[in-house]
Amino acid sequence: MLPAVETLRDLVASRPVGSPCEVEIGCGNGHFLAAYAADRRDTLLVGIDLKAHRCRRAQEKADKRGFSHVHILQGAAEWLIRDLPPCSVDAFHIYFPDPWPRSRHRKRRFFTMENLEVMAERLRPGGRLHFGTDFFDYYVQAKVLVALHPQLRLSAEPAPEAVLSSIFAQRFVEEEKTIRIFTAVRAAPSDCTGAADGAVPADGAPPADGAASVSG
Repeated sequence: MLPAVETLRDLVASRPVGSPCEVEIGCGNGHFLAAYAADRRDTLLVGIDLKAHRCRRAQEKADKRGFSHVHILQGAAEWLIRDLPPCSVDAFHIYFPDPWPRSRHRKRRFFTMENLEVMAERLRPGGRLHFGTDFFDYYVQAKVLVALHPQLRLSAEPAPEAVLSSIFAQRFVEEEKTIRIFTAVRAAPSDCTGAADGAVPADGAPPADGAASVSG
């Protein structure tokens, strides 16, 4: 596990040239990353979670499987992702974030336009943003924000099958709840020229509409 927040930029920049980088926000105990990492040994996979005990469990899962390409960070994702270089991330994964269902608490949700702006800037051209939740209101909110963002477009591309390996996904399937997932893709802006591979200055089975409904 990385010892400090400020190492994230160095970690991404130090990966081999051409090596992909993907980030899971809210990695929990690491079930998704443990399943996803097996076929992506050439990809730097970073998991972020606020709770220390979850980070420890997630890193232990990766270490036991010999996944040296998986690194887990503890901290607030909305601040950690700001340390990533622009155009350095191939995919963000956000699965089953806290929906904060009460109206007065919804401002605490992670998926806001401010955080979306940060993620969009960090995505490389063609980079993916996968979002999944069982909470319909949150799904609609996130999808509307993506539709309003000028650099992102909704895609029919499915999210990774490994998303269903998480504890929350398994629970929702057992409870016969619907899991809604969408994928967004970043367009190719001119400000990403030469910024791929993290080499940038340190400047601070779903349906075709892009929304996946998986019923248990």
